Amino acid sequence: MPTKLALCLGALLTTASALAQETSPLPAASTQGTVTPAKPVDLQTVTVRGAQPGPALWEVRKGDHVLWVLGTISPLPKYATWQWTQLEQALGKSSEMLEAPSARLKMPPSLFSRLALQPAARLNSGGATLERILPADMYQRWRVLRHEYLHDDDAYEYQRPIIVAEQLFTKALDAHGLTGDTDVEDIVEKLARKHGARQVPVRYELVIRKVPKPNGGADSDQQQGIACLDETMQIIEHDMPKLTQRANAWATGDTATLQKLMENSREPCVVSAINGDFEHQLNVTDLPQRINAAWVKEADLALTRNRRTVAVLTMEQLTSPTGYLATLRSMGYLVQPPADLKQ
Repeated sequence: MPTKLALCLGALLTTASALAQETSPLPAASTQGTVTPAKPVDLQTVTVRGAQPGPALWEVRKGDHVLWVLGTISPLPKYATWQWTQLEQALGKSSEMLEAPSARLKMPPSLFSRLALQPAARLNSGGATLERILPADMYQRWRVLRHEYLHDDDAYEYQRPIIVAEQLFTKALDAHGLTGDTDVEDIVEKLARKHGARQVPVRYELVIRKVPKPNGGADSDQQQGIACLDETMQIIEHDMPKLTQRANAWATGDTATLQKLMENSREPCVVSAINGDFEHQLNVTDLPQRINAAWVKEADLALTRNRRTVAVLTMEQLTSPTGYLATLRSMGYLVQPPADLKQ
């Protein structure tokens, strides 16, 4: 029998890091009566802490049938919790919750073993060091950031640039009170179970019978890794305040500010590189489009069979001109953003 592997995806795959850290605990049940959300906190580049109102919801309508959609981002404030008042109210009225879009690879165990081993190498080939393979000015920038975030650990000097980029990005987020490991989807699924909303997986199934020959070579992979390390260092050097402001806006439910900060933003290359391993190896270049089609189909069915439904997507999938909600809008659905985005 074939082995099934489920890969949770955002724009492609949603896993932001291979390093496990603490995730936010399930919020306490709301007390009866009127719940007063915590007052939003605007601390500029200081990461918010403590209880926050949490993100607002989008609405998709088909007659009197409603699909409420929660948008997620990463990174998020490490020491914040959320009341989830609006989300819990929506789940309490809903019969189903559409899980985050995902892909399921179906293949014989022998093929999966080969596929899983391909990206496993962490060290540079031939014992090469970063000083040898990086441009001189880039290496000096790396040394400064290594000293600041990685405690001058010489072991990193022998690791591939993409591995170093991932480690550096994770440590920099932590130093700024941010984390890429808050599992919002898991929190929403727990809340759905608490409120009795049935969880509906949204998965595109891909049957793999053989692993294609790899494209490019070791030199191409190394150059991509070097470019990603350079991009990651630029983010750490210049964009950490923006990442903090974006995380704060999501945590406090400030959707208008969040949308402005989302403009022209893109997924960090360390996330894309990790998430793209399987896509690259399998040479499935249109996997995001296939997953998009699977989600739109399931959302359409949910809007037909349910009076009320909740779904989870990334903010990129929500706000992109070619994203999931844009597709539903083109199909004639009424899509309403949160109140602070309405004119």
